[in-house]
Amino acid sequence: MSSPQDFFKRQTRSVLAWPAWLRVVAVLPALLLLWLAVLWASVEAAPL
Repeated sequence: MSSPQDFFKRQTRSVLAWPAWLRVVAVLPALLLLWLAVLWASVEAAPL
């Protein structure tokens, strides 16, 4: 099993060549923002 240090020392061009854990870490912030946008859009506007 390769260590994170080994990964960052090599030059990898394709995202598909990244380890699975690093792909999850890269996609997670965007996924959380999308879920927040969906939740925000589903909330009804409160009357003033």
